[in-house]
Amino acid sequence: MTELEGWLARQARELGLNALNVEDADPEVLRAYCAAVLNELAARGLLPGPEQIGCHAAARRTAN
Repeated sequence: MTELEGWLARQARELGLNALNVEDADPEVLRAYCAAVLNELAARGLLPGPEQIGCHAAARRTAN
């Protein structure tokens, strides 16, 4: 399992989401999960995301 896969699974577990209950999940919980995923992908430089003033950091490394 990659670091990203582990992170995605932890986020889903913390929000009480899984493939069996997604159809009945609260829309706000789904929105929170989507926002977390999109922000993480942006932080890794894989998608465009919000720029932070004064932040000149490179995308996160995927390995230690």
